[in-house]
Amino acid sequence: MPTELPACCPYLFYEDLPRAIDFLKQAFALEERRVERNDAGNVEHAQLGLGAAVVMLGATGSWPGYRSRKSPAALGGLNAGVYLFVDDADSHAARARAAGAKVQMEPADMPWGDRLYCAEDVEGQFWMFATRSRE
Repeated sequence: MPTELPACCPYLFYEDLPRAIDFLKQAFALEERRVERNDAGNVEHAQLGLGAAVVMLGATGSWPGYRSRKSPAALGGLNAGVYLFVDDADSHAARARAAGAKVQMEPADMPWGDRLYCAEDVEGQFWMFATRSRE
């Protein structure tokens, strides 16, 4: 296993990968850790992080031998979400909203001990951000 990455990294697909990277950095405070471009200079892959977490991003479309990939906005539905821990879910939600994220659920205390809010990004990917409020 790689030592520089967690054992599990969600991988999300976007129609406009550079726009998604910029949005995720601004709205959700993700850090750009790696961006790979093809010979034409187009972004094909990115790794963004938040603390120890890493989220990988790829371009939609099709590659030989693979099924086509679509963003939730293009698909018209969700098939996954990303759950990340942050220091303060309330201030994180305010930042996300100010940057244009669609907050789907306001920060609330959950029965399992997390303070959680849910948001969709610029292409409809579903994100959940939580602060552990009790053990």
